[in-house]
Amino acid sequence: MVPQRICACLVIAACGVGLGWLSGAEPSRSTLVAQADPPSAKKKDEKVKVEAHLSVDKLPPGGECQVLIRLTVESGWHINTNPAKPKEFVATEITIIGKQGTKLAELKYPKGKPMHIQDFDEDVWVYDGKVDVRGKLQVPAAAAGKSEDVDIIVKYQACDDKRCLLPATVKLTGKLPVAESAADVKPVNAKLFPPESP
Repeated sequence: MVPQRICACLVIAACGVGLGWLSGAEPSRSTLVAQADPPSAKKKDEKVKVEAHLSVDKLPPGGECQVLIRLTVESGWHINTNPAKPKEFVATEITIIGKQGTKLAELKYPKGKPMHIQDFDEDVWVYDGKVDVRGKLQVPAAAAGKSEDVDIIVKYQACDDKRCLLPATVKLTGKLPVAESAADVKPVNAKLFPPESP
């Protein structure tokens, strides 16, 4: 059976909302910024678990920090790469919205891997298993000492070797503390954020 790819104009079929913000952890500990609802609350057609991590314990006012969004795709399923290949497929997309004006920049999606599908003229590029998407959060100076309400929105379409589900959205919502000054910010999650190459 040829997989049926559903175009991006269709209505989103599923939406998961969860809280899991942590702050003030010791630098040696792994700080989970946000995580979707536990497996027991997961809807039937949600095939992707989403969590996010920061490189610092507080957002730096007037500066930037690294963010890692980790997607874990359920075994036996895959999602399309960004950019999607072929381009008419539904790409995986991540956006972050901050009420204080924090913006997502320099988002880097992994390359993915090619998958051959019967009766398709070209390979489909996909993500499966654990997928790490990295970027930076740019924080306005005016947010110093406040809390930043942030939404992390992940849009994707999950497929197996026979079918594709409707495009879906996972939304993580929470509050992040913004430091009074950049000097008050401490690094965390060293294992997730190794030093950047010169």
